[in-house]
Amino acid sequence: MDSETQYSGGTSTVSKKFDGYVILSDLDGTLLDKNKNVSDENKRAIEYFIENGGKFSIATGRAIEASEQYIKDVKLDLPTIVYNGGMIYDYNEKKVIRENLINDKQKQLLSAIKRDYPNIGIEIYCGRKVYVYNDSGMSNRPATSMLDVIYDMPSDLLQINWNKVILIGKIEEINDLEKNFRSQYGIEAIRSANFCCEILPVNTSKGQALRDLIEIYNLDKHKVIAVGDNMNDAELLEAATIAFCPENASKEVKEYADYITVDNENHVVYHIVKWIEENGNV
Repeated sequence: MDSETQYSGGTSTVSKKFDGYVILSDLDGTLLDKNKNVSDENKRAIEYFIENGGKFSIATGRAIEASEQYIKDVKLDLPTIVYNGGMIYDYNEKKVIRENLINDKQKQLLSAIKRDYPNIGIEIYCGRKVYVYNDSGMSNRPATSMLDVIYDMPSDLLQINWNKVILIGKIEEINDLEKNFRSQYGIEAIRSANFCCEILPVNTSKGQALRDLIEIYNLDKHKVIAVGDNMNDAELLEAATIAFCPENASKEVKEYADYITVDNENHVVYHIVKWIEENGNV
C-alpha cells in the first residue's frame, strides 16, 4: 500500500484515494489481538488509510477510560462510539458529543434481576465508576482495571446518571438469562461476550450511534465500513454499507457480515484497508 502522487502544472498533490471512506472497528476480538494489543500492521494501515483521505474510529462496549489505554497510539480522526452506543466521545477534544442514559424503569428492575439470578453479577457503569450491585466474583478483571470498582452502594444510587449495566456470570447462566430476559422483564439485554449481557439505554446500539455519526459529520453512508465480532456489533454491521467480521467472530454475528476476513491475530484492519484499495472505487 503506497501513496500515489499526481502532478498537475508542476504542482504535486497527494491523491486522496480513500476520500469518503470510513472504517468503524470494534476493539476486543477485532482490532485488539488476544493480548489486547493493536498490531503494528494495523497501526500502519490506519495511518495510511487516514493519510490518503479515509476516516477511522472505534465502536466499543468499553467505557471511555477502559478504552483509552488501548488506542493511545492509534490515529483516530472521528469521535468514538463507547458504552455500546450509549455515548459518542471525541478523544482528541476530550468531549462528549452525545450521551444516552439508563432510565428509571430500567434502574428499578435490578432488584428483581438480583432476586431471580442471585449468582449473576450486576455492575452499574457511571462514568469511570463501576458499582457492583451484586457480586459474582468477576468484577475485578482487565476490562475494569482502569475504572473505580466500588462495592458499597451510595444512598443516592438511583439519582446518579447510569451509562449501562453489565450482567456477568458463567456462560450457561448468561445463556439462560438471555433467553428469558425480554419476556421476564419487558426490556432488552444484549449479549456482548460469552460471559455477559448488557442493559443499555432505550434506543441505544452501536448501529444507532453510527447513524448519528453519519448525520453529525455528514459522512457518505455509501462508503461506511464496519467490523465486529460479537452480537453487540450486529446493529453496527447492519448500519454500515459494507460489513466485515473477523474469522474468530461468533457464528451468530457472522450472519450480518458481507465478508469474513482474517482472525484478530492477523491484523484485521490492515486486511480491510487492503480490500478497499483492491475492490473499492478508489
